[in-house]
Amino acid sequence: MTAPLRFALGSFGIGILVLGLKAAAWQVSGSAALYSDALESLVNVFAALMVFYALKTAAKPADFEHPYGHAKAELLSAMAEGGMIVLAAVLILQRAAATILAPHLPASPWLGLTLNASGGVLNALWAVVLSRSGASRRYPALAADQAHLIADAITTIGIVIGLSLAVLADIPILDPLIAVAIAIQIAVIGGRTILRSLSLLLDRAPPPDIVTRIRGLVATHATGALEAHDMRMRQAGRSSFLEFHLVVPGEMAVAAAHDICDRIEAALKTEMPGVVITIHVEPDHKAKHQGVLVV
Repeated sequence: MTAPLRFALGSFGIGILVLGLKAAAWQVSGSAALYSDALESLVNVFAALMVFYALKTAAKPADFEHPYGHAKAELLSAMAEGGMIVLAAVLILQRAAATILAPHLPASPWLGLTLNASGGVLNALWAVVLSRSGASRRYPALAADQAHLIADAITTIGIVIGLSLAVLADIPILDPLIAVAIAIQIAVIGGRTILRSLSLLLDRAPPPDIVTRIRGLVATHATGALEAHDMRMRQAGRSSFLEFHLVVPGEMAVAAAHDICDRIEAALKTEMPGVVITIHVEPDHKAKHQGVLVV
């Protein structure tokens, strides 16, 4: 089993433990705020299963029906997770609205808060593990999972502080109001996750600094050519695709032009392992005098 799949299974195992703790916290307290946190943990469990499936699918090699591979499965998983987060926010708002009409302080609040805080600590620790492993930087599905875990841990801190104040100051209405605040927060997180994944599904261009670096590498290693234009790059999950037109002197031999292409590809793949490069070689009368000009 690959490392990313092990991390996905680890997220599922941690999610089950955290869900158990937070569900117990809600059961012993009856708190609307703790209910909201438990519901968000349920989303984490399903999300971990989707991440596992997405990573397994994305690892499949390209085939006849999917010549560009299956990497976008990770982005679909991230979008689905965002949708589940938004759904959880709606359910939390429904619960909070009912509690606002008849506010009451939680039963056994300190036991509930202790159980809930324990779940938050587990989420925070696992998010740190994902971050230090570097897996979340290479795999969009794990990145979405890590972002959700961090948000969950921050939510737990807010709940512990807010609910403690509600109990100590005897203000029952704070419990459902905290739940409302959590619902709004996670709805924003879910919406951002959906929009970010959708942007990548629509072949968003890489950040400007990466584009600048690519252009610099082409200019440096295309000695013998005249220019490179119509450069386009897109990402599909972990896979990157780059294509451009390379203008060479009209009298240049095919073998010499091919050597230049090989040199450019080697430099780019050293910088970006796994990138798929397509170079269209053109004679000098096709020059546009723009793009990357080779000195």
